[in-house]
Amino acid sequence: MKKVQSSRFKVQSSVIGLLIIISLAVSTGASGAGVDELVGRIQKEFSRIKDISGTFSQSSYIKDIEQTQKYSGRFFIKKPSRMMWEYSSPRDEKVIINNTDTWIYKKSLNQVMKMKFTKKAYSQVPIALLDSLENIRTDFDISMTKENALQLRPKRKVGMIKTLVLETVPEGFPVKMFTIFDTYGNIIMIELDNIKINSGLDDSLFVFKIPPGAEVFDMGE
Repeated sequence: MKKVQSSRFKVQSSVIGLLIIISLAVSTGASGAGVDELVGRIQKEFSRIKDISGTFSQSSYIKDIEQTQKYSGRFFIKKPSRMMWEYSSPRDEKVIINNTDTWIYKKSLNQVMKMKFTKKAYSQVPIALLDSLENIRTDFDISMTKENALQLRPKRKVGMIKTLVLETVPEGFPVKMFTIFDTYGNIIMIELDNIKINSGLDDSLFVFKIPPGAEVFDMGE
């Protein structure tokens, strides 16, 4: 297994960038009680969730090239810390996170990148944030930008995330959209749909098997 710098891996910098169609609004001065109620509902819903699956639509604005890239696909999450994120054609990446191991597979090149997953990677793997919203007060300062929308600012460094905005819905899975604004001026927006909760996802979904002949780049820790 080779150890190389990430620049050698032929995957777009936004491969797992994830990520929601909502603009960062000016705070409406909502009461603390309103924030507490909404945060409490999100945390309560997440506490009862064992697994989640669904589809997503992603829009990523890359400031350096002043370009917006749009993708779609499906995702699967199973507590604790197991995730699979797969893009539909014509994009062909698959991402699997199993505890601290992350695998990124570029099908067209038959290339695999392996690396360790930590909170520092959230700006690159925003879908992973859905696995940690049960205790969002631990990691973020929270305010309300408008009704049913929360603005989260990291209390400590979380990758390159500057601000995270969640748009919620009153029933069912509480998060409908989320947007990540990073320190480089990039904006990753993701809308979730077709959500299924506690469907009994099999553990095998989160086990990555290296395809025959694939070139593997081990990024280490």
